[in-house]
Amino acid sequence: MATYESVLQETGRFDVVDARERAHTVIESTECLYRVSISKRYPPIRGAVSYRLQDGTPVRRSHRGFFDTLDGLKRFFLVHAVESHESAC
Repeated sequence: MATYESVLQETGRFDVVDARERAHTVIESTECLYRVSISKRYPPIRGAVSYRLQDGTPVRRSHRGFFDTLDGLKRFFLVHAVESHESAC
């Protein structure tokens, strides 16, 4: 049975505004799974992508142009992508 180490890496930032036009930043993180081995090196496996506001509130990317909080009460509209990396893995 293989053992994996999970590393969460920041892979993007998005400037967004809410309905009251207050600015926020959404941080995109990608989980990278590294197989642990003493004798052999394995390529990393790209895991799940998650999104959070800068204050730590989790959000989901509902459509390409906006994000929602998990309870669906707040919506954030994309202004532009500050940084975007395909994958850090």
